[in-house]
Amino acid sequence: MIVTLEKTLLDYLESPPGTMEKLIDRISPEIYERLKDVIALGRWNEQERLSKEQLGQCMQLLILYEAQHLESHERTGTPLQADCDGDYSDSEAITIMQAPRGDKH
Repeated sequence: MIVTLEKTLLDYLESPPGTMEKLIDRISPEIYERLKDVIALGRWNEQERLSKEQLGQCMQLLILYEAQHLESHERTGTPLQADCDGDYSDSEAITIMQAPRGDKH
């Protein structure tokens, strides 16, 4: 029998291990990657959406995994590095204007 990642994640949410350490140990890199996808899409699959509660729980699992396995600068939501903050004072402003309703162009 093949166990899907969705089934594994649902099992975590429905019957979590007794300690945080056991929970984190049960999250494999594959499950972590799937968690990121599930959170980003808000769905388990094409048919099944996450409830608000499931989304929150998945986010908690993601945060726990990252706190244990990733450096702080590698974690989800880490601010951009200082070298990404450019000086845009010499940039041109772009204005987007709506065409008049009668204009077909």
